[in-house]
Amino acid sequence: MTMLFNERIAQRFGSAVAHYDEQALAQRQSAQQLMVGQILQGRVLDIGCGTGWLTRDIAEHHPIDVIVALDIALPMLKAEQLQHPSIIPIQADAAFLPFQNNSFDAVVSNFALQWLASPQNFAQELARVLAKDGQFCLAIPVDGTLRELNQAWAQLDIRRHTNQFFATQTWLDAFRYVGLTIQSQQQSAFYQYYDSTKSLLKSLKAIGANELQQPRQQGLWGRGQLLALEHAMEHYRQSQGIPLHYEVLMVYGQKVNLQHNI
Repeated sequence: MTMLFNERIAQRFGSAVAHYDEQALAQRQSAQQLMVGQILQGRVLDIGCGTGWLTRDIAEHHPIDVIVALDIALPMLKAEQLQHPSIIPIQADAAFLPFQNNSFDAVVSNFALQWLASPQNFAQELARVLAKDGQFCLAIPVDGTLRELNQAWAQLDIRRHTNQFFATQTWLDAFRYVGLTIQSQQQSAFYQYYDSTKSLLKSLKAIGANELQQPRQQGLWGRGQLLALEHAMEHYRQSQGIPLHYEVLMVYGQKVNLQHNI
């Protein structure tokens, strides 16, 4: 039986836990920027918590009652940073949140929602689990992410080698459609730089981000293809190295429209 995409994601990120933090530099920068000026209170949900450095920061520096750390990969939830009296780790799929209606005063997510198949379905779940006047702070990689790598691949063949990221407007429309109020938004580019294309690809694998919605065809990867990709990526080299580009939407909002309360 073919393994479902969310099962492969759980497996991939579970196996990446040992090296995730040392490679996830853009993810950490994004989390820091996402939380500037934010104060979370009450019951909080962190979707796609990973190894928990954002979760732990919220637990220690915000006036919360409790924070639920949700991740699809069970090994992530065993990370040391999640061992805190205010943190409750739960393994679950962000597409099907296992919580009652109106459960949380705030929902936060950083670098996790890009794996979902449907922004519209997630927006419905977000609106459902948020309490009235509950707030959300989300950092979502969007279309434009991995641009240089995708352009380099396109010079070699027509197959898809990375996942398709949804457009910013698709996410914003999804939140508005379910009645969530968007209070502010911004889009930022984050870069990590590598000495070589090989180290860039190794980093993607180390953080579990090389999983495709459609599994790769077997037997198509070879040294010649890698050399051609390395040559194509040299076009993008900068003084810091070869760039890995993340285009990230940060959206802040609230559940205030009574007619859509669930």
